[in-house]
Amino acid sequence: MNGAGSAARGIGRRKILAVGAAGVAVSAVPGVAAQPALAGERSTGGRPTYVYVTSFANRSANPDSNPDAVSIYVFRLDPATGSLTPLQQIPGSGPAWIEIDPSRRFLYACHSLSGTDTPRVGDVVAYAIDPRDGTLTLLNRVSLGDSGPAHLTVAPDGRHVVVANYYYGEYVVLPIGRDGRLGPVSGSLRNTGSGPHPRQDSSHPHAVTFDPSGRFLGTADLGIDKVEIFRLVGGGLQRVSEVSVPPGMGPRHIAFSADARTLYAIGELDGNIMAFAYDPATGSVGRALQTVPTAPADHTGGQSGAEIAVHPSGHFLYGSNRGSRTIAAYRINGSAGRLSSLGFATEGVNGPTNFAVDPTGRWLYVNSTQGNSVVQFAVDPRSGALEPTGNTTSVPAPGVIAFRTPN
Repeated sequence: MNGAGSAARGIGRRKILAVGAAGVAVSAVPGVAAQPALAGERSTGGRPTYVYVTSFANRSANPDSNPDAVSIYVFRLDPATGSLTPLQQIPGSGPAWIEIDPSRRFLYACHSLSGTDTPRVGDVVAYAIDPRDGTLTLLNRVSLGDSGPAHLTVAPDGRHVVVANYYYGEYVVLPIGRDGRLGPVSGSLRNTGSGPHPRQDSSHPHAVTFDPSGRFLGTADLGIDKVEIFRLVGGGLQRVSEVSVPPGMGPRHIAFSADARTLYAIGELDGNIMAFAYDPATGSVGRALQTVPTAPADHTGGQSGAEIAVHPSGHFLYGSNRGSRTIAAYRINGSAGRLSSLGFATEGVNGPTNFAVDPTGRWLYVNSTQGNSVVQFAVDPRSGALEPTGNTTSVPAPGVIAFRTPN
């Protein structure tokens, strides 16, 4: 579930210190005071965009293993330059995934941690977001017991969290109260099966993502080589449709085209992206349309596809490969959603477990997990090509990035 070059030479790193007791306390970054509105924030009335970055540096369920470890780093984004200013550090073990709810008032995180009595233990944590400064306050935590969550998503109405439990072949649903707090598990759905790769010994759900309509939920099961569509009904899940990918692909994450006519899946085990026809009216995933690589043609090493995302404009798609240490860029062509290559970004990309395009579409940030840095690229609005900016932000083993835009 993780990923490898070096940060751009000659670029200084900010020093970020971990502080506080693991798991509960939160700490502001020393010396960082409330800041006036930046020039690029004038269009939003001076209301900033905040950025949340997780760290994979500590994934232990034992809080005494590293009491100074940081779980989530909070930054303020400068819209003019894309630079990140540190605001807060949340001590604890690193989440496998984070997501901000549609109201932008809460952040949810799931943990897949190394246990002592069991191989994995898991939980889901709710935080309140202070709209004045973007800082987080712990609301509550729900244990999933013997589990290993890899991914979660928040329903469009903000009333449920759906979690993909990688290690135990299960998707689970937790209700969200009016105050943002999580309730106990209200429903689950289990997969069975296996695949030809050694990592496919059983079902391994790795992604849950709502389609643009919000009516259906797309999922990827790395262990059984399936992309499935579910419907969230009350506090439970119902199967709607499915499609099998080539044996040994190991689908990790998925993304939908802006018009919801195409579903894209990236394979962790083969490094390829597949495009499928999708009917947003019925939730039916159909025939395969295309397969493209996320590694350059001259790459001879291993494959490790990781993240996939569609640009906010709907015109471009990006995928990361930890084996080739690249971010692959593609143009999305027409209503069929077929992809044409725009090339590969490599500078500072070292273990790109996750990346994200900021909500304006100007910047793409790569979590260079093995490079201990978040690396910024500029997105050409016409071509979709990625250009290194030379800006990096030091974060130990960054894992996942999320943006909170002004309301």
